[in-house]
Amino acid sequence: MQNAFHHLARGIFICDNKVLVAQAKGHANTFLPGGHIEFGESAKDALKREIEEELGINCIVGRFLGLIEHKWEKNGVLHCEINQVFEVKSSELNSNSNPIAIESHLEFFWSNASDLDHINLQPYPFRNLIKNYLNGKDDVWWESSLNADIDDSNRS
Repeated sequence: MQNAFHHLARGIFICDNKVLVAQAKGHANTFLPGGHIEFGESAKDALKREIEEELGINCIVGRFLGLIEHKWEKNGVLHCEINQVFEVKSSELNSNSNPIAIESHLEFFWSNASDLDHINLQPYPFRNLIKNYLNGKDDVWWESSLNADIDDSNRS
């Protein structure tokens, strides 16, 4: 079996107690804004670049929140990823309207923490971490799904 590795920077935008999520058109799962870190690029620089490419907005990448290890299977190929997660702020966003994606394959929308299971936020460890974060729990995040079985929620 072939394997693939992804090193990602992800951002948590919070506005009016809602979190901004992205969805690739035609896919069932959602994810936090951000993307791949290029070789030699810092995670904060990668996140700022990805937000600019995806949303066309300026942002401030703030405090490091933690790291999530995750795996999934696609077309028989095992994928593993490391997500470095940061607080992100932008005066160009508000929770009264969903931002328009620059990249045509993406859509963005605001979600309540109570809906993160329903919208299939991936990696799934983010769901509880974000709920705890919104409730004031300020611990550094570290979660891993690497020892968990792959099921229908993380297989495509």
